[in-house]
Amino acid sequence: MNKDVKVFVSSGFKDSLDKSKLDLLVSQFKDYKKTGVPHESFGRDTTYDFPSQVKQAGMSHIHIRDSSSKRWHLKKLSYHKTSNTALIYCEGFLNKNYFLLLGFIENAHQLCKLKPLYLMELADVAERFREKF
Repeated sequence: MNKDVKVFVSSGFKDSLDKSKLDLLVSQFKDYKKTGVPHESFGRDTTYDFPSQVKQAGMSHIHIRDSSSKRWHLKKLSYHKTSNTALIYCEGFLNKNYFLLLGFIENAHQLCKLKPLYLMELADVAERFREKF
């Protein structure tokens, strides 16, 4: 399943993390998408189903292990590994091996309720990326 994968990082996301943490996250994500084998800190990887603009923008998120991750190490399937921290991304529309990392959010469930426009703003960025790739 080894394939040529290219990972881009949105400017807003790039500015939100220190360089070493960002570089590590990009490397782990790229390895995951190349091999199909998730990094040990990656859990469920799923698309957003709502709002419709976010769904149409092809946005997905990966649950990242955090303090809310109960019995993470006991769960065999990534699907069952959930948390309150997420890495938000999208893949290219034509180039399915091109990915744009959009955001990394802690307290993800709370943030999405308190700032519903946050995902819409990321959807605008995702749509521009997908128009290009």
